[in-house]
Amino acid sequence: MFKNIYTYRHYLLGSFWSELRYRYAGTALGFFWFIINPMLEVLIYAVVFTQLVSIRSGGQGVSYTLYLVSGLFPWLVFAQFLQRGSNAIASNALYMRRSLIPSEIFVFKEFLISLFTLVIYLILLVPISIIVQNPITLSALLMPFLATLLLLLGYGMALALANLRVLFPDMKEIISFILQLWRWTLPIIYSDENFPDTLQKIMRINPPYYFIQSFRTVLIEHIAPANTAWLIMFFWIALSIGIGSKISSWLRSEVKDLL
Repeated sequence: MFKNIYTYRHYLLGSFWSELRYRYAGTALGFFWFIINPMLEVLIYAVVFTQLVSIRSGGQGVSYTLYLVSGLFPWLVFAQFLQRGSNAIASNALYMRRSLIPSEIFVFKEFLISLFTLVIYLILLVPISIIVQNPITLSALLMPFLATLLLLLGYGMALALANLRVLFPDMKEIISFILQLWRWTLPIIYSDENFPDTLQKIMRINPPYYFIQSFRTVLIEHIAPANTAWLIMFFWIALSIGIGSKISSWLRSEVKDLL
């Protein structure tokens, strides 16, 4: 799989930049929609949960808005990547029929676009952090690395889903529903600190859990994630990519025939 990615690296980079240029082509604000979309969602959540519902992060002296965005930004890009990545093969059916480009290349292109988007979102965390008087320390330099790890987790999932979606078109609606539900099983807009120990243990089995928490660890707590968190994150990445690669290999010929 990674050998194919290296072999087609020039195609990947070329199509990556083309996709970035044309994604918002024809709109008045163009590239700025990369920034406007997440900021609007954060504004809605911040107003609702700080003014109307009065839910707080539970951290001492931590602004809820910063707590929210440090979890919400990674989740938004992760969820968007799963949606677009799961459609990568179907939407590039013409190229797959006429060329020998393997399916994982189209999914990896969505990985690159999502990584670029998430890096922009993380840069937006800097002024937000300064506004709420949370210092930016050297630990924040780990955020781009954490972004890469989170999207590698998503890459394995998207690769499997992209192949299955060709065989089962209803997967589009199923994925959309699952992503809506999945958000509420993670401590994105609330803290899990006050939950019963049993429920906390169940939540920690959720694959993105430690990734989301690690962003907050480096940004808000100003320390690197614990060794246990790193081990669990790498375990989920290896499992996700392993399963995704196997499914892609098993279904390659069937997917090609259906396209």
